[in-house]
Amino acid sequence: MKLENFKELWEKDHQELPEISLEKQNEIHSPLEMIRINMKTEFWLMILTLPMLLIGFPFATEDFNVKTISILVAVLTLGIIIYFYSRFIKLYKMLKKTSINTNYDLFNIKTQLLVAKEIYISYYISYIPLAFVSSLEQIDFQFNIDYHFAVFVVSFLIAIFVLFILIKYWIYYMYGKYIEDVICLVDELNGVEVEMKQRKNRDKTWFERSQKYFIKKFGIKGNILNTVLWFASAYVFIIVFLTIVLLVVIVIGAKLDFIDLHILQKALNKGN
Repeated sequence: MKLENFKELWEKDHQELPEISLEKQNEIHSPLEMIRINMKTEFWLMILTLPMLLIGFPFATEDFNVKTISILVAVLTLGIIIYFYSRFIKLYKMLKKTSINTNYDLFNIKTQLLVAKEIYISYYISYIPLAFVSSLEQIDFQFNIDYHFAVFVVSFLIAIFVLFILIKYWIYYMYGKYIEDVICLVDELNGVEVEMKQRKNRDKTWFERSQKYFIKKFGIKGNILNTVLWFASAYVFIIVFLTIVLLVVIVIGAKLDFIDLHILQKALNKGN
């Protein structure tokens, strides 16, 4: 009897998969399409920037030990990139092929996107050790000379801060807000209360407006251009702002005799 009941429930579940209306399919298609466009954009940006990230990094110093460590870090970084983007491409193909006709399809997409988001965050967190080693290179792995320890701490904190700000907004504008839209739509279709009205009526940011314009005019190349312009501008702004803050701190420290400018200059010259 139990086996027959199980078979009956199994057949019922597979026969009564609710079909998603065309209107809702189109509504879900929009954020999924933007996720695919941004994934393609990120892939090409990675291809274009990878040589610039690796060239020169292992050879930034003449010290054999430092150079060896730098090469190992560069190889490890390359391995992490290859592993992540192999999964990245699989997700892209899955989103491209998976239909959105039934509730099962939607739950599958929702699960895959949530898992991918966590993997994506972990991928960028793995760059923290690289920032750590890069900061150590600034002082040639020597802490006991002049202001080397201070230079290391400041370099590392700046690298972490820049990574945190850029990654936070990169994840949100490239994927996060679209994943939220998909999840809200899936939950709405399954009777879960969601604040869709607030999401639909939200004002578009300048990034989104220019993104829409560039995609319409130049396609995927336009999205790459828009992404580079906004995030490169944000990077320059952050660096300029932090430079001004550091200069103010150094000037105040010199005025109060906490910082010896001559020794600091020597430490920076050795680091460079």
